Amino acid sequence: MLRLKFIFFICSTFFCFSSAASEAKQEIRIAVLYTEDPLFFINTFAPTIDFLRRRFPQYRIKTQEITEHQALDKLKTEEFSFLISSAGVYASFDPTSEGLRQIAARTSPFASTASESVASVLITSAHRSDITSLKDIQGKRIVIRDPNSLSGWLGAKGVLRDHLSKKDLDGRLINTQYRFPDVYSYLESDEADVAVIPACELESLIERGLVSKENYRVIGEKTSTLACKVSSSLYPDFVFSSFPHASPEIVKDFTVALLTMPKMPDGGSWGIANDFRSVLQLFRKLEIGPYKPQPFSLLQLVSKYKTEAILALALLLGLIFHIFRTNSLVLQRTSDLRKAIEQRDRVAEIARASLKRLNLMERQGILSQLSNMFAHELKQPLSTAANYCNGLKMYGESIQLDPILSESIEAISSETQKAAAIVDRVRSYAKSTQPVSSEGSADLSEAIHKAINAFRLYVSTQCQLTVDIPESCVVAGDPLELEILVLNLLRNASDAVEPLGADAQIKVELKQTETGCTLNVNDNGPPVTRDVVERMRRALQASIKTDGLGLGLMIVHAIIERHRAEINIQQLRPQGISISVTFKGADS
Repeated sequence: MLRLKFIFFICSTFFCFSSAASEAKQEIRIAVLYTEDPLFFINTFAPTIDFLRRRFPQYRIKTQEITEHQALDKLKTEEFSFLISSAGVYASFDPTSEGLRQIAARTSPFASTASESVASVLITSAHRSDITSLKDIQGKRIVIRDPNSLSGWLGAKGVLRDHLSKKDLDGRLINTQYRFPDVYSYLESDEADVAVIPACELESLIERGLVSKENYRVIGEKTSTLACKVSSSLYPDFVFSSFPHASPEIVKDFTVALLTMPKMPDGGSWGIANDFRSVLQLFRKLEIGPYKPQPFSLLQLVSKYKTEAILALALLLGLIFHIFRTNSLVLQRTSDLRKAIEQRDRVAEIARASLKRLNLMERQGILSQLSNMFAHELKQPLSTAANYCNGLKMYGESIQLDPILSESIEAISSETQKAAAIVDRVRSYAKSTQPVSSEGSADLSEAIHKAINAFRLYVSTQCQLTVDIPESCVVAGDPLELEILVLNLLRNASDAVEPLGADAQIKVELKQTETGCTLNVNDNGPPVTRDVVERMRRALQASIKTDGLGLGLMIVHAIIERHRAEINIQQLRPQGISISVTFKGADS
């Protein structure tokens, strides 16, 4: 019993000591990037981890498999000392941020260096005479095992990119994911036209008698340093790398251990790859890994180029301030210039108006003087003629003159009195100094007839005169003044159409309205400018004739004002002018 107790005590003590020693072991965590290749675990991963555990029993070596999708997040959030990954994944990491450092790279038993250890091979069935070159793969079905493997597909894809479209590369791809049937079965059953395999795999299978050499043919064979046929460039194999936080002593021990490790089951070993440019060039060509196009992000751009962004922002703000200040100065100067121009225009307008008033005053003064002179000079001859007519009338009564002679004397007397009245009225029109008014009523139709008779008698212009007036149209006004008005309008129209000769036309029409009558005098005179029409509208005192003083239009203006009438001047198309005068009815 005592012996049994002693043995139990010794065993317990040893067990406790072993447990304490185990618990005291330093843990070393190794991340292993996931791959679907079973040969990786058989030939590389398992032998390496087993060797390290036997070489370093003082460490508790723990491995964790992570996918490529979650690799970055896992490596940043969890404490790993080492990483085992493909050369493509290793080359994709940014050394400045992740800090990965290679301590060993797998060397194929068929390669001379770790930098040129793996490649892709394109094969097809030997009976396929239609596929002899890379160009013949256009539109063909391609079977692969791993779309992310350098030797399993990416290397071949880099070669085919120069010969096939992107649609043919990705659209007709068959991925077995290392499941059966294998790529060789797809070729034998004609379910695929071309297969992609790692370099030296076909030679190894032929050597082991698993496949026949006569059944398959390599497409696009290239010369290389490998002891087998290849279709692509050569690339590094799996990489064993360390993180910056790993213990330098442990890194040194692991490096020495890996470089001195016995050959792996397939004959491979750990060495040093000193050139990863081939991987980066391939990734750039395929636009994958670090060269994968990223969606534009302003935040990422600013974060990446923070200093440049700050400088650019400062320059932009300075430029905006400069533009704003410049625009403000320009707007201020423009405003000042606009005000100066407006002030100049106002002064010029005032000057023109003043000059116009002076010219008008001068013109009115001349006309007034002429009117007074005409009235003074014509008054005496007209009085004398009236006296002679009265004497002839008295003489005729005593001797009983011929009736025709008596009527002539009476007509001369009437016209003489009418002429004297016209002289007096023209004299008052020219003055235009006192407001005028109109009383009584007059038949405008009768006044138009009298004016037309006088126009035909005294005006030499040969023109076609068209008259369209009612029998009677009574308006508030003076018959003599209305006759003078119509006569002056006819004379003005006659002057306008005189250059047309026999083609000259004047139309006189009178229309009754609800409140009075409207007189229209139209002509087909030569075309005039809009400026002339506007000038006639603004001031009837101004003559449209270059050699006239404007007396006729001044008389028209005076009569229109006296009768409280409205006048409108319009330009006719294609030529001519229309003057419209609207009078109020006798009862208005």
